[in-house]
Amino acid sequence: MGRYDMFDKKKAIISTTWAYLLKTGLSNASIGDLCREAKLARSSLYYWFENKDDIWISAGKYGLSKVVDALFVFTFNHTDDVRKYFDTLLDEVEKYKYELRLALQITTSPVFGERIRDKSKDFRLLYEKYAEKLMKIFSCSHLQAETFIYSIIAYVIDYAIWDDGDKTQMLLDNLYNRIMNIIHNNSKKADI
Repeated sequence: MGRYDMFDKKKAIISTTWAYLLKTGLSNASIGDLCREAKLARSSLYYWFENKDDIWISAGKYGLSKVVDALFVFTFNHTDDVRKYFDTLLDEVEKYKYELRLALQITTSPVFGERIRDKSKDFRLLYEKYAEKLMKIFSCSHLQAETFIYSIIAYVIDYAIWDDGDKTQMLLDNLYNRIMNIIHNNSKKADI
């Protein structure tokens, strides 16, 4: 088996594990059930992963990455109509709410939390990449782009946990107004 085939096999197992966790929940998950569902021998599973925790952590990172990527694609698909983005963001988040809750459960777990956060440090690099794109699109500073990204993350997490659409939309509308002020001020500076 080639290196890429091996990588694809491990990724397929992680994807199947994530789907399994979404179906059963973390507290009801078992390696035996996962092996039956994925049609894998336990020994094969442990060929790819150090232990049970490594399996759940890898799946959690995969799930979180999947949701983050989808939400950033949604964001960048709406840079030409920022108002529409803010008006429809919660509808988009609704599609991933259960996945976000599971990813948050794994990420904040006393059992898995520290290790998944350690394995997921590359998210910060991803956010940096997205901040660079936003800086170019909106002619804003790095700090302004990061503030936007981390505000959206906080609002999305708050909505996923508490399911208070009215409060989250109010916060999003406030952020929209701040962003419009930044864009307006930056365009004034460019005109000078």
